[in-house]
Amino acid sequence: MKGKKVPRQGVNRNSHDHRASQLPWFWSIDIPRDTSSKSWLTEFYRIHWLHTKAAKDHWEEEEELLTSEFQWVINYFQHRLKCWWEKYMDHAAANTHGTACYVARQQEIYDHLAEQGKLKWQQMNLQNFPIC
Repeated sequence: MKGKKVPRQGVNRNSHDHRASQLPWFWSIDIPRDTSSKSWLTEFYRIHWLHTKAAKDHWEEEEELLTSEFQWVINYFQHRLKCWWEKYMDHAAANTHGTACYVARQQEIYDHLAEQGKLKWQQMNLQNFPIC
């Protein structure tokens, strides 16, 4: 074993490179006296199916979370825009031009961020893409 290295993908449990969508050839070998009882192969298929279902469920949950987080960011920008608008109205009425100018700039920044977020949302919305 001297000089041989173990591939990192075999050690890393989070790596997806070593998982195949089909079973390896050696699982289908017909071993004598083993043909009468295939319960081990049935159990293997069940485990393989559960692993695949868990991965699918994980990615569906991840998609839902990312979609929600994206919407939360846009909502935050709109909230900050509303807050800066209220401050602008207060300072414009009080004739504090310097502060009103700063507040107007902050309002413009959050308005731009909210609009850019909405545009990106529309560009990335998977419902607009044809389903294959």
